[in-house]
Amino acid sequence: MNKKVKYILIVFIVIIGCSKSNEKNKVKQNYKIKEEYRNKSNQVVIFGKSDDLEALDYINIIDMTYYFGKNEGDIYQRHNDSVFLLLNNIKKPRLMEFTANSKAKYYITKLFLRSGDTINFEIKNGRLKFLGANAIVNNFYIELYEKCPSYKYNAYNSNLFDYKKGVESIYSKKIAFLNGYIQDNQIISSSFIDFVKDDLKQEYLYELMNPRSKFTRLNEINDSLYYPKLDGFNSLVAKEFGYNETFFDLNEYFIDISLNDFNRPDLLNNKFFRENLNLYIRNYFENSKHIDYSKEKFLAEKRFIEKNIDKELHNYAISGMIIDYHIKGFGYDIENAKFMISLIDEYEGKFDRISKMYMTEIKEDLNAFNFKLSESALSTKLLNKYGDTLTLKEVFNRSNKRIRVIDFWASWCPPCVKEIQEVKSFRDKLSIENNVEWIYLSIDEEKDKWLKKSEQLKEFLNVRNQYLVLNGKKSVLAKSLKISWIPRYLIFNRQNQIVLNNAPRPSNSIVFQRIIDDIK
Repeated sequence: MNKKVKYILIVFIVIIGCSKSNEKNKVKQNYKIKEEYRNKSNQVVIFGKSDDLEALDYINIIDMTYYFGKNEGDIYQRHNDSVFLLLNNIKKPRLMEFTANSKAKYYITKLFLRSGDTINFEIKNGRLKFLGANAIVNNFYIELYEKCPSYKYNAYNSNLFDYKKGVESIYSKKIAFLNGYIQDNQIISSSFIDFVKDDLKQEYLYELMNPRSKFTRLNEINDSLYYPKLDGFNSLVAKEFGYNETFFDLNEYFIDISLNDFNRPDLLNNKFFRENLNLYIRNYFENSKHIDYSKEKFLAEKRFIEKNIDKELHNYAISGMIIDYHIKGFGYDIENAKFMISLIDEYEGKFDRISKMYMTEIKEDLNAFNFKLSESALSTKLLNKYGDTLTLKEVFNRSNKRIRVIDFWASWCPPCVKEIQEVKSFRDKLSIENNVEWIYLSIDEEKDKWLKKSEQLKEFLNVRNQYLVLNGKKSVLAKSLKISWIPRYLIFNRQNQIVLNNAPRPSNSIVFQRIIDDIK
């Protein structure tokens, strides 16, 4: 710790211990001392007071320059109802998240920080506010959250274009509030204005790509929020339109959105931009028809990044793609594990320190995976059409030394039903010629809907091998295999090892046949 910083801490403690004086004079005195003695080189000093003492123990300043964010704060000093933080390495202006947490309340906002800034905050009577020279810009998000509607209450209700209207309405109100705030407070900082406009635009893009369809009740007064579901944008399109491009046009939904919104290395410290980049590449710009999270889709995204994305963003986009695919279960099979590990090795020297840490964890995870289902996954409870309960292990034990294909589907999934109906002859062929057993596992939440659809498909399905997975996507089996979208096909060899965790659809019969033929 350098001498200047030590002196700041000493002065800070002396100030806190002084006898009480007029509050306005005290704030002015604090600022004068801080400006005179702190080290100004690439640093930001933050002083604060709170009557919610617990909140001071849980202050986080989050820098989103890293993939999952990084808690900043090189020096932290707590004294009674006050706190001092020193942030180093603030070379360029940036937005950073400020959070403080207690049993009473969760405080969250964003700070606009520049090298040499001094930030003074106060938490009083459950309200966070900023004081002093930077108060106007740093109180902006507090007032925005209070005076503008939140995306968290904008629910997707089975109509994407209605949902989009709600998103656009909220975005328009936030932009109008920003323009009024700039005018009312005579803000002339172009960097602040540009940062906020970019942040609001990227938040808007995030909301479009991540419809909020998951309901959460906050309290007994019917206050509730909505969150995006893990199955993603394409799964909602499948439920609503059945992947029929005649009825859903991506360009109509994402109108006026172009690569220019994403070829922005200057936005790498914006958390919405970092979430959006890979999502828009995967679901909008890279428009091949490969299966989500398959090797073919992975390679297509990689080629798109290398050809179309700014070179300064390459390493981030590649690391983000690897992390996303791993989360979805890519590499948890014999065919793709080595491919994933070799790609990580290829880029290892190009990742930043935080990304390298995640890449190491992914490699260790893949190397430790034995390509077999765990006992807890095999013990997942299944329900057959006659109301009997059994486990997946019992289903596997009924026939040995067979290649197995597990088909995860649901009654509400049009492409799932289409596959079941249209490839019966191909499935029958593989059953006879390659000794393949087909197992159909529905993740429907309602048993009656599964039974009704199963009855409608009785000429295409084998009654003996179709089941309802109890607890659906929340079951141990679905979680261990990362079943967050359907249709999903898993292929097991004769030793019950996972050959492919995300196989092509059986309708792609040539590729599917090749995979089956290659199994020893």
